[in-house]
Amino acid sequence: MSFFFNFFKSKLVAPERVPTDTVIPLHSWDDTKTNRKLCIYFSARFDDVLDVEKLVGALERLLERPGWRKLGARMRLNEQDKLEYHIPKRYTPSRPAINFTHASHSTSISDHPLASQIPHATSSLSVSGNIERFRDILTPPDQPSKLEDWIYTDRAQLQLHVVSFTDATLVTLTWLHTLLDAMGRNQLLRAWSAMLEGREQDIPDLYGYDFDPLATLGAPKSLPDSKLEDNDADEEEEPFVLAHKMLKGWKMLLFAFRFVWDLTMHRAEHQRMICIPPSFLSNLKTSAMADLKNISPLSIVMDTSNPSFSKPFLSDGDILAAWWLRTLIPSQPWSHRASPRKTIAFMNVFGMRSVLTTTAPALLPPGPGTAFISNAVMAIHSHFTFQGLLSKPLGLVAAQIRTDLAQQSTRSQVDAQARLMRNGWRDSGYAPVYGESDMAIAVISNWTKGRMFETDFSAAVVSGGRRAGSMRGRPSYVQADGCANGFSVRNSGCVVGRDGEGNYWVSAMLRPKVWDEVEKAIRRMA
Repeated sequence: MSFFFNFFKSKLVAPERVPTDTVIPLHSWDDTKTNRKLCIYFSARFDDVLDVEKLVGALERLLERPGWRKLGARMRLNEQDKLEYHIPKRYTPSRPAINFTHASHSTSISDHPLASQIPHATSSLSVSGNIERFRDILTPPDQPSKLEDWIYTDRAQLQLHVVSFTDATLVTLTWLHTLLDAMGRNQLLRAWSAMLEGREQDIPDLYGYDFDPLATLGAPKSLPDSKLEDNDADEEEEPFVLAHKMLKGWKMLLFAFRFVWDLTMHRAEHQRMICIPPSFLSNLKTSAMADLKNISPLSIVMDTSNPSFSKPFLSDGDILAAWWLRTLIPSQPWSHRASPRKTIAFMNVFGMRSVLTTTAPALLPPGPGTAFISNAVMAIHSHFTFQGLLSKPLGLVAAQIRTDLAQQSTRSQVDAQARLMRNGWRDSGYAPVYGESDMAIAVISNWTKGRMFETDFSAAVVSGGRRAGSMRGRPSYVQADGCANGFSVRNSGCVVGRDGEGNYWVSAMLRPKVWDEVEKAIRRMA
């Protein structure tokens, strides 16, 4: 099979190199096998009519700025199988900074048969339908979906598609995950808004234009930069706390077999959105904090911001993660026959920018004057038994997630896990997996700090929409869809963020049978 794939792949030819292009290699944390496979469609609904020319013009001007021009680069694969950015000397109509498309409808969005079904906030806990169906309205016909759509064309890194109605505007940005992560997207959106409002003095400098700030992350302290690939840690380096649980040899093979078997036997999966109103979350928080009332402060993370009074600390993200895990796992088809001791592995995606800025040796500069538009994430790992997860009170599950985050997010632990990740990328192309060969895995990525719902395009508003509660120039709904290209994101979820009305939005990719059970559970909760 791989022979035929490589045969046809070899027939694809990249455009000839333009001699005046600036060629820059991708950062080490960008050019990974996983990032190469994930194509992201990021969409937002604005209940306003937006001036499309202003919107597009501001983004194009942003990408003309020094440093920021990198985001308009073309992507190529070199002879060493490494990705490169080819940045045009100047952007022209034939080689634009972004690929832009626009569709206009002379009707209200509520009258459009498909756009009218885009999810909206509800007063009680609710689940949407399959969101992949909205690609027909949110993306253009020639929408890119895989790495080859970039490296064998002269396509810019960003695809912008705008759909206009008489009372609303849909905006979709598309990119390959090699370009940026959630916080990188936040910095891009903030800079785009500043350019739209004429606040060019507030646009930060792009950091890491022609060098990789994270090149030494995870490199052994005892070896020079030139030997980063030969990275067995020396005795003085702190080991990763879960290194002893890393799957190797036949255990890894057995885990991979089980995973692939499930994907092969049950191919169908789709993505849906969950709306969590503030009243529901408030009840969860009250319940979770009550669960910790009699727990020893030594066994949980405490909020010590008040010197005279400390109390247990749980973030909204901790509570949402615990709630989602306890909703997802008993909805799995195997749950009724699971061993009480079956391992449930939970991967909590962690943004490293803060720890790499505030701890020595600092790899990223502090302050709002710079933007790191790239990838800088790793996973925080928690392990439960099946029985323990479902029998523990919600607050104790959330407390373990918080404790694991506190333990694994120290600079020494980030460095330790990064060393193992480098080894994984070198040996297999993927990051290591921790746990047991027969474990179940769930993943969640929390984008709340990315403030997607605070994207401010009010400077481009022509007229306001009619939906009650919507904020002028800010999205009332945000979703992230995409293509995984052979890399399954099944049982993964994303806290997209909190909208202007206080509702949290959570998306997940699950088998249809699992969604049926999740929906039943949510109806009972609502």
